[in-house]
Amino acid sequence: MKRLKKILKWTSLTLLMVLVIGFLYSYFIWLARPGSVSYFSDIEDSHWHTVDMGNESMCSDGSEYFIFVRKGKSDNVIVHFSGGGACWDDNTCTRPITLYKALTEGDSKDLKAFYFPIELDFQYKFLSGIFNNKEQENPFKDWNIVYIPYCTGDFHIGNTTTVYEADGSEMEVHHNGRNNVLTALDWVYTNFKAPKKILVSGESAGGFASAYWAPAVAEHYKDLQSIYQLSDGSQLTSDRWLTILNSVWKSDSRSLLKFDIGNDAYADALLNRYDSINERIKHLNSHTLYDVILPRFYASLNHRQTNDTGYIYEWSEHMKASIQRLDSSDIDYQYFLTNCRYDSEKVATPHTLLGSDSSLYHCRSNDLRYIDWLRKNILDDEHISAGSDLLYAKNKY
Repeated sequence: MKRLKKILKWTSLTLLMVLVIGFLYSYFIWLARPGSVSYFSDIEDSHWHTVDMGNESMCSDGSEYFIFVRKGKSDNVIVHFSGGGACWDDNTCTRPITLYKALTEGDSKDLKAFYFPIELDFQYKFLSGIFNNKEQENPFKDWNIVYIPYCTGDFHIGNTTTVYEADGSEMEVHHNGRNNVLTALDWVYTNFKAPKKILVSGESAGGFASAYWAPAVAEHYKDLQSIYQLSDGSQLTSDRWLTILNSVWKSDSRSLLKFDIGNDAYADALLNRYDSINERIKHLNSHTLYDVILPRFYASLNHRQTNDTGYIYEWSEHMKASIQRLDSSDIDYQYFLTNCRYDSEKVATPHTLLGSDSSLYHCRSNDLRYIDWLRKNILDDEHISAGSDLLYAKNKY
């Protein structure tokens, strides 16, 4: 009898999960599918639309790739690179993020899944923060937006297809970030001939991409005096980056992206360029002190144990050293560092800031809100950093 009750219990739970997933699928996939356009001039409203990027573009599983676009009232443009993890070997590339894993595996210090292998039509439904055009206080509400999704596990720069193997099974992964971005940027160049201001932004993995691709945008729009580049929650150090970028992802970091990669995947893109294009780029960089996600990727990249909180503090020290290195350089660089919403039990702060209404308007550093820091640096063309007290303070282990 007890065994029968147990079977009935799990059957009911399974059925409930199937119904919930079915409802979510029906709502997000069918009821929330945005309209598709080919050209920006086709848009006659202020809603999100998709643009198919064609046959050369694809996600890591070979599925279709498209971008999201929204028309604003101004002549300013945001080109935003989405985040979504990364993979670099058999162990990580055979463990993509799926809805089932998200529902069943929960939170863990050790990453169970590493990257999104497919693009979702309803992704735009979760965009808030600087993307929220209903919030009157948002200084970017009238900007045109080109949102470049991420589903290739390669920081938007890969150019290879690899078969990975783990636990006796194989998985083919298309690291196709380069083709996806080049196609998306060609669409941007075709549809925005003479923008007044351009912000090339990105969060998490997309923040690395915004640093890698902003020079290409600046090179195209030569008449613009300044290009603004924003990386939010994007810092990872590892001695493996040279191999990952050039041997695993085939990104050609020097010949195509025009920088020499060392052990800092973000700062090296800004400091190790061998041309002068950075002179026209204003670099903005935001972080939280104990990012809830990045230390886990740091631990996995560097084979660091996660049985205590040491790896979190270790990542934080590397992040601060990276900011200090950039801040002491001669490039146009401003930072925002905050311990907003610190969870002392988990030693954690939010992963990113720009895509969340609560973080955008309520996270502060040196009594300056994140939204005001963005406004001052981008709209008012001031040069303001915030968080020097945290930057130079020793972390308490």
